[in-house]
Amino acid sequence: MRHCSNHKILLLLLFLLQGIFSFAQRRDILLDRDWQVTADLNQRNVSDQDILFRKHPGYWKPVNLPHNLDDYHGYRRLLHGNLHGEAWYGRTLYLNETTKGKRYFLYFEGVGSYATVYVNRKLAGTHTGGRTGFTIDITPFVQTREALNEISVHVAHPSDIRDLPWVCGGCSDERGFSEGSQPFGIFRPVHLMVTNDIRIEPFGVHAWAEVSQKNAKLHSNSTIKNYSSRQRNIQLEQQLLNKNGVVVNRVTVNKLMQPGDSLNIPISNIPISNIQLWTNLNPYLYKIVTLIKENGRVLDKLETDFGFRTISWNGPTKQFLLNGQPVFLNGIAEYEHLLGQSHAFSAEQIRSRIKWIQSAGFNAFRDGHQPHHLLYGQLFNQKGILWWTQLSAHVWYDSKAFRDHFKQLLKEWVIER
Repeated sequence: MRHCSNHKILLLLLFLLQGIFSFAQRRDILLDRDWQVTADLNQRNVSDQDILFRKHPGYWKPVNLPHNLDDYHGYRRLLHGNLHGEAWYGRTLYLNETTKGKRYFLYFEGVGSYATVYVNRKLAGTHTGGRTGFTIDITPFVQTREALNEISVHVAHPSDIRDLPWVCGGCSDERGFSEGSQPFGIFRPVHLMVTNDIRIEPFGVHAWAEVSQKNAKLHSNSTIKNYSSRQRNIQLEQQLLNKNGVVVNRVTVNKLMQPGDSLNIPISNIPISNIQLWTNLNPYLYKIVTLIKENGRVLDKLETDFGFRTISWNGPTKQFLLNGQPVFLNGIAEYEHLLGQSHAFSAEQIRSRIKWIQSAGFNAFRDGHQPHHLLYGQLFNQKGILWWTQLSAHVWYDSKAFRDHFKQLLKEWVIER
């Protein structure tokens, strides 16, 4: 009898654990290892199915991400000085889990310059312009029960690009002017995001504040999507936590979502008293915790760093004012380049660069001239460095394709940063 009782308890625990995992919050799995790459630098059409799906291993060499095929070329300042061509990246992804209520996304932080993504030999999505990220819903294409999935990414960086807003290694009228080099490859991290079928969309929490003395009104806008095929009654809860993790305020909004709905849910005028201001010398960060709940279960959770501050040039001397006080800007601009790898920085290399910036006494930073790796902004917030992120058009082509791509990249840049 005792053995039978223990067996029942074990089954009950397994059942409860299965229920917990089926409603687990998002998972962010970094896919930085075990990639392979093959490149055609003569710009022929590398579309052979045998190459694409790696039936011939001799075509491929192993790499880890981030990776840039153009590791040096732009510095030569030659006509068409950057490395041009096409390449394929590939890896396998093993999954073995229940898929009830789950969605699977690939999040690419940067692929230059044109990306086409396949999952299990099916076209999953595309993106143009490598300096901003993109997310692809791969749920319809993946197999999850003891399955090995193939991910293949076609990357193109041709010469004479005419629909993207940056100079490409002497291909424009500014001959020989290449701004170092341009990224060619998967030069920033790739993530597998596993979420429930209602989730906060990428960069889906936008927050700002009205600050007056030691008090503030916090505003936010959260983008939520229902990926399921049924109506859902959800609760959006936002908490503001101070540096010690203590909840300062909490607001809840109820929403009815139809299948496929994507809602922007505003929350306005949340009163916050006795705030600690963010300054260069004391970069005090609160944390906005956004929760999606259904019937008491947490379906998704996202944490967003937030600093209360005011910035203006409205003083009588037109000085730069941070929280009403003049701050001397001792700033630096940096090109996201390094001989031997160009834009393909590891997280540790970025942390090292920021230590150099701090050691030299700089308190402000400008992306030169395109949006840098997102880790820069996260660390600047933490270290008290003012950040001027930039997306510029080194060249301008009067065409619909150029205008459409520039506007799309501009939108992505604003949402990300």
